[in-house]
Amino acid sequence: VTARNKSRDWGEAQLHSSADWGVDGNFFVSMKYLCLNYHTVHHMFPRVDFCHHQAVQRILMETCDEFGVAYRTGTPWAIYKEMVGSFASPRALLQEIVIYAGGI
Repeated sequence: VTARNKSRDWGEAQLHSSADWGVDGNFFVSMKYLCLNYHTVHHMFPRVDFCHHQAVQRILMETCDEFGVAYRTGTPWAIYKEMVGSFASPRALLQEIVIYAGGI
């Protein structure tokens, strides 16, 4: 939450708000995860056809490396625990509300 709130622009905020798993997989791995392993690509480029997501993900990961921005990956369980943890305290929840309300 804190990293996203300190983002320099919308794109970086999306990268801090999303995470993927199975990024090195093929089409069958993607189907296993119901194509949710392209979640970050979907947030960054919602109108790009799914058939391009794997290529876009590769380019996005390389671009993040080039500019020193973290592209978050992990296991489905680890990402889920992190997501739930981001709402675990009243302070974290308040940070979410404040940022989406445009600040206080």
